[in-house]
Amino acid sequence: MREKGRQTRLPPPPPPPPPLHLFSLSLSPSLFHQLRLKALHASGDLHAYAAWASASALQIDLLTLGLAGLGAALLLAALAFSALFPRKGRTFLVDFYCYRPPDSQQTTHAELVRGCEATGRYDEQALAFVRKVMGISGLGQATFLPDAVRAGLDRPVEVSLALAKEETERVLFACVAKVLERNHLKATDVDALIVNCTAFNPTPSLSASVVNHFRMKKGVRTFSLHGMGCAASVIAIDLAKDLLAANPGMRIVIAGTENVLWNLYFGNQRSMLITNCIFRTGGVAYLLSNRADDGRRAKYVLNHLVRTHLGGDDAAYNAVIQREDDDGLVGVKIGKELMGTASKALEANLTCLGPKVLPLSEKLLFAGNWVGRKVFKARGLKPYVPDFKTAFDHFAIHPGGKAVIDGVGKALGLTPRQCLPMLAPFERYGNTSSSSTWYAWAFIETEQGVKKGDRLWQLAFGSGFKCASATWTALRDCGEAHDAWTETPTEK
Repeated sequence: MREKGRQTRLPPPPPPPPPLHLFSLSLSPSLFHQLRLKALHASGDLHAYAAWASASALQIDLLTLGLAGLGAALLLAALAFSALFPRKGRTFLVDFYCYRPPDSQQTTHAELVRGCEATGRYDEQALAFVRKVMGISGLGQATFLPDAVRAGLDRPVEVSLALAKEETERVLFACVAKVLERNHLKATDVDALIVNCTAFNPTPSLSASVVNHFRMKKGVRTFSLHGMGCAASVIAIDLAKDLLAANPGMRIVIAGTENVLWNLYFGNQRSMLITNCIFRTGGVAYLLSNRADDGRRAKYVLNHLVRTHLGGDDAAYNAVIQREDDDGLVGVKIGKELMGTASKALEANLTCLGPKVLPLSEKLLFAGNWVGRKVFKARGLKPYVPDFKTAFDHFAIHPGGKAVIDGVGKALGLTPRQCLPMLAPFERYGNTSSSSTWYAWAFIETEQGVKKGDRLWQLAFGSGFKCASATWTALRDCGEAHDAWTETPTEK
């Protein structure tokens, strides 16, 4: 029985379900669905609960499909935008051209030795040394020397500033003209120009000579790099990369060569005669850009660029140096310490480059080896040299001479096929200084082919002593037959 005077109290009514508003819609479909159903169930209105549950399920399905469709549309739009408008700050290699001298400049070993004899300045020991170097160097019998040097094959050679300028400008003008022509550009389309030539530095500068010859626009930015050695071309890429990063919509032409006539050595010191034996005529011009339209037709994109410099060490600084001999004759000395210095420079460069390009497996092997040797003092454990063949498909390495080629090939564990782009350019063109890596690159495209997505490593050494690496990825298949590797001379 109910107690007298005591009233039964009913429970308070449940709170109304939360209204639909923008905050609710900002919740995830699943969370909003649970909150709404919980509120309806607490109200006791089972009919409304069942009806809303069915309707909300359909709404959630439609919302999920809508979000998925929107996500897919945004992804497609992002991919299309990326294709049409490549990311800013990227450095594209649009095209490059290696100089192919006229056949009239081809020179045999015997002709070069005869030219040395014609000067009357070399003693028998020096001539014997020249013959020996020519015989074991790996140079072919049809490398190229400039006309002014070939004119001295049967009489004393004439060295003058005018002839030296003529030699250098002939190569630079031909290469730049080819790059502009091949890419349907006018000289006024070039925003910046970089020219490198190690040991010939006239006034006005060589970059000014190019501007004058092609009548480039008044606002063109020019740079001339001298004394940088065979690494100058990669160093020029580093400079161009920084210019492109700071200036959207820019095109840069880089051209490089070395002057043979101006740097002939007429003394008898062996370490300074080597340059007479192995350096030859060559040159390159290439187009870098960060423009979207150039990016869509470019051959390669730059990934990494690493430079190391050992100039703080006296032995490295003096390994390759221009100076006077005991008789006051100027030449470039290549010392016996060169190979050891090059090895140290390469090691320093790889130490910086490795973490950027090597796969995780190689990094772990290297780290484990280092810990074993340094931490646990494991005796007999040799230092682990990472396998850079796992990081790159092609190697455009400076063909500076047979000793350098053999040393680099052995240090990196390259296969004979991977060493061929070093051996073939040296045999055909000799050491062309800063343009040498581009002859190797042209050989790879012509004879071996490059597929879209392939990774290429450009590596060069330079006086000072320097080592410079640039790594690239192919944006399309590249199998061009370059003039440098056909029978088509640059000049008709």
